Amino acid sequence: MRTSEWIQAGFATILAVAAWIRPLPAGRRRIVTLLAVLALLAIAAARSSQRVFDPYSVSVLRDWLPVVLMLVPYWQTGQFFMGPNEKIQSWLIKTDRSLLNVVPHLGGAFDRLTRGSIEWAYMFCYPLVPLGLGVLYAAGLRQYTSTYWFLVLVPTYVCYGITPFVPALPPRSIHAEPKAAANKGRVLNLWLLKYGSIHAISFPSAHVASALAVSLVLLHFVPIAGVVFLVVAFAIAVAAVVGGYHYAIDVLLGAAMALIVAAAWFSHLIPSTLITAPAMALAAGF
Repeated sequence: MRTSEWIQAGFATILAVAAWIRPLPAGRRRIVTLLAVLALLAIAAARSSQRVFDPYSVSVLRDWLPVVLMLVPYWQTGQFFMGPNEKIQSWLIKTDRSLLNVVPHLGGAFDRLTRGSIEWAYMFCYPLVPLGLGVLYAAGLRQYTSTYWFLVLVPTYVCYGITPFVPALPPRSIHAEPKAAANKGRVLNLWLLKYGSIHAISFPSAHVASALAVSLVLLHFVPIAGVVFLVVAFAIAVAAVVGGYHYAIDVLLGAAMALIVAAAWFSHLIPSTLITAPAMALAAGF
C-alpha cells in the first residue's frame, strides 16, 4: 500500500479501537467502526480495481482517493464529542481574549473587511486540498503526490487525534450574533457546518493545518502557486477567528502542526523512503 493509504487506514482503525475502549454509547461505537470499515474497503477497492482498469487509471484513482477519505477521521472524532468540557471551554475563551488583546490594532482592519469577504475566505478551506493536488498535476509534478499527501495528512490527522481530548463548542455557538450580521456567505457556511460538521471545534484547527500544509508543499514544488495558496491559507486562518469558527489558539496550533511537519521534511529529518513507499515488512502481504 501507499504511505498515504497506511496513514488513512491506520488512523481510522485506531479511532475504531479507541471507540470501544472509551465510554461511548453503543450507537456511536458502531458508527466509528463502520466508518473505519468503509475507509478500509475503499482503499482495498481502489487497489483491486487494477483487475478492471489500466494501471494508469488505477494510479490516478489512488492519487485522489485521500481527498474523500480525509472526511472519515473527522466524522469519527465527532462521535467522541458528548458535549463541551466547561473547564476546557472556559480556558479557550480566556486564551482567545488574551491573544486577541495582544493585537488590538487588527480590530480596525477587521471592521473594514466586509462580513461577506470573511465568510467566502473561510469557505476556501473546503476545496483547497484537492486544488493543491490539481496544481501538482497541472505542473506535471504528479510524481510528488506521495510527498504531498504525507505532508498534508500527518498534521491534519494529528489535529484530529487531539480533538477528542479537547471537547468544546466553537465561538460562534457560544456568542449570539445579530441576524443583521448574516450574509449569503455566512448563511452558506453555517448550512454546510450544520449538515456536515461535528458541531464542535477540531483542536488544533485541522482546516488551518491542511491549508497551510498545502501551501508549504506548493511553495517547494510550484513557488508561484505556493505564494497564492499561502495568502489563501492566511485568509482562512483569519476568517476562522473573525467568523467565530475557531479560537485563536487552535488556529495558531493548527498552523504550528503544519510548520513542524514541513520543517522536519525540509531538514531531511523524515526519510524519503517513509514518504514514497511503506516498509517492506508491512508491504509484503499487500
